[in-house]
Amino acid sequence: MICNIPKVTVTTWNSNNVILVGPTYKQYLEKALNSIKNNDIASIIGQPGMGKTTILKKVQEIVKDSLYMDLASKNEIEEEFWSKIDKNEIRQKVLPRLDKKKYGYTFWKRLLGIKFEDWLMKACGKYNDPLLRLYCFDYQKDFDGMIKAINDLKEVEHLSLLIDEVRENHIPKIHRLINSGLGVPILMAVPTEVYSKITDLAIRRRLDESRISLDNALTSEDIKEIVDAYCHEISEDLFPIVLSLWNGRELNTVSSILQFMKSEVEKFEKECSNSQDVINCVKEKLKESHSLKNPEEESKQLEKMIRDLLSSLSKEFQITYVHPRGKRAEIKGKYVTLGIFFIKEGNAYVGLVKLLNDDRTDDEEVKLLSMLEKVEHEKKEYPVEKRFIITNSQKLNVDNTVTKIELTTMEAIRILQGDSEILEEKLKEILNSFNTKASSASVVVST
Repeated sequence: MICNIPKVTVTTWNSNNVILVGPTYKQYLEKALNSIKNNDIASIIGQPGMGKTTILKKVQEIVKDSLYMDLASKNEIEEEFWSKIDKNEIRQKVLPRLDKKKYGYTFWKRLLGIKFEDWLMKACGKYNDPLLRLYCFDYQKDFDGMIKAINDLKEVEHLSLLIDEVRENHIPKIHRLINSGLGVPILMAVPTEVYSKITDLAIRRRLDESRISLDNALTSEDIKEIVDAYCHEISEDLFPIVLSLWNGRELNTVSSILQFMKSEVEKFEKECSNSQDVINCVKEKLKESHSLKNPEEESKQLEKMIRDLLSSLSKEFQITYVHPRGKRAEIKGKYVTLGIFFIKEGNAYVGLVKLLNDDRTDDEEVKLLSMLEKVEHEKKEYPVEKRFIITNSQKLNVDNTVTKIELTTMEAIRILQGDSEILEEKLKEILNSFNTKASSASVVVST
């Protein structure tokens, strides 16, 4: 296997060898560890798949005596707490610290063959002593019993609570837990959707005191380290593709990055299975599938696909005419072929597709397009209502008379490969944006 990506690309309770890379995540891990060190209440806020659990699991690896509670499938916090407490492990920690004389265990008892452990069980409930309660496991298995047990556990260990997947129904008891005065650090992971629904200002203030926000946190350097950590041998070829998809919002979580890499690389590994050099074969396949081969021809191809789809959508959007080919127009003594030309409500809508493989910022046809005021068609002049270009380039300049509609390179490739659903969705978004009164805009269309 070229890449070492787990089948389940999100960290789970049973995950081994937790990988946490990238300067942002290392910084957030340090922040989380400091909150534990300072006995703080801290929250990690983020969308599913952004690494909340990964940070918590890494903290668990580092912090001794941390108790990890996963609330994903639990209705009550105490249910998860009691399922994670190991009674025998606690007894092993407590037993050496129990004073035999305090509980009436004398030399004569030992001489009579009475074991100290058996004597302690008879003493359960007779002393108001945290160590004895822990040994006897003398607690009601409810929320109040959990608070009492946590308070007692402080006598034998530096307990830290790591609470994952906090849901809306958990918030009231989380608030009670925070306000119980236990004096133990609490680090919890809260999905963004849950956090946004919290209206109690007191709870929100406590969650914000040491908040770690993962949404929109990833930088290009983080993504580079993630790709390298899982797919080192092909990271130089894979990273630009992943970064492009991230910038185009086709990938929006760490989990989605891992899933994409896993599916793409495994697909090409199968195709390259008979190759003498599988790694180089996979690199070539990646390059071929995620780059434009002939941008000029592919721009014309996409223009034709748009014209065909416009014809089928004409009734829905009150379009009275779609030119079946590129419309030739004269602008300032020069000629431009308008790849897209249609008439709606007596006005002309004119556009070009400019798919690029380079970083150019200026284009002569785009400049001429901005100057087009009228289009003659069948001996009648139509005033231009909208001028637009569809491009995969963020750097291509347009003036304020032209609407720039951005597609990612991957979206363009998928459309050219026949993904009609993407094209229809994008075109409808474009046509709906033209219904606004504004004469110019920059529209970024992405999934």
